[in-house]
Amino acid sequence: MKKTVWVIGWLVLLGGTGFWLAYNQQTQQAQVQAAALPLPVTVTVAPVRRQSLTTETSYIGQSTYWREVAMTATTQGIVRRLYIRLNGSVREGQPLLRVDADVNEASLVVAEGTLAKARQDLVRYETLHRENNSTASEVENARLQVRNAEFQLLSIRKQVGDALIKAPIGGTITEKPIERGMFIAPGTPLATITDVSAVKVTISVPETELTDWAVGQVVPVRFEAYPGVPFRGTVHHIGLKGGDWSVSGTSVPGTSVPGRFPVEIRVNNANTRYPLRVGLTAQVSRNKRPVTPVLTIPRTAIIQNGDSTAVYVLQGQRVLRRPIQTGDVVGTDLVVRRGLEAGERIVVSGATGLRNGLPVHSSTLQP
Repeated sequence: MKKTVWVIGWLVLLGGTGFWLAYNQQTQQAQVQAAALPLPVTVTVAPVRRQSLTTETSYIGQSTYWREVAMTATTQGIVRRLYIRLNGSVREGQPLLRVDADVNEASLVVAEGTLAKARQDLVRYETLHRENNSTASEVENARLQVRNAEFQLLSIRKQVGDALIKAPIGGTITEKPIERGMFIAPGTPLATITDVSAVKVTISVPETELTDWAVGQVVPVRFEAYPGVPFRGTVHHIGLKGGDWSVSGTSVPGTSVPGRFPVEIRVNNANTRYPLRVGLTAQVSRNKRPVTPVLTIPRTAIIQNGDSTAVYVLQGQRVLRRPIQTGDVVGTDLVVRRGLEAGERIVVSGATGLRNGLPVHSSTLQP
């Protein structure tokens, strides 16, 4: 009897020990498995927003003179008086120089005498013809001589008048290849007058945006030479032909760009404190205009891997990687064209080390 009790006691003891060892092993395995699980990562999330954006497009151009005239001589003679200087200002109609007109004046006297004699001969022949003492051919020839003399006199009078050369436009003398005492002939370069009372800024506008421009439209203009100083320009001309004018980048002379049209903008040069010159780089802005509502996300949410663009979307307490298609950059935001819905929450901070399906602790980004 005692032996049986003793055996039963040992069996109970062995069973308890085995149970305790098995339980201990299961507990340790559970602890190892729990330790092997990834710890939740703390991330910051923000909602995908739908908003109506406004855009402002800028165009780069270069200033040129408003008008320029390269003057050449229409008469010949020696320059006796010179009333201009290089970089000096002139008004429209102001005398620039006077040419020695002695030869032309002498020719004028001869031409006047020739015309008077031709008229006398015509009267005599007409009288003789009425008396049948001259032929109709002789009368017609006398009339031709009168007309030729009149044309010759008119030409010489113009040459005499051209001895005093006047400015066709107002502006600044930017070229003056002549000096007093020089002999000039028809075609000799005299001076170049550049009108910078206003400057012309030419920009290149894509054909898809051409309908946003109209002659007479007022647009803001800024020049790199005067940072922070606003100017206003008026659209003066929109090119009829596109793709065959020279541009580099946008509007600086270079190569031809198809599908773009030249737009000329006039900017008054009346501010003496900030004078505008030819060749300044200008930035022309088009007024803001509303666009269709779009989805936007912060740029910090983007995960770039080669050509693939994706974000981490919060689903419950886990994140899922999702590829998206993006559009334009608007400040610190990015337009989303495909892959997200308004209101979905995406990771904008703490994405380093995340992987698909990882549990996270999240906090919402405050606007």
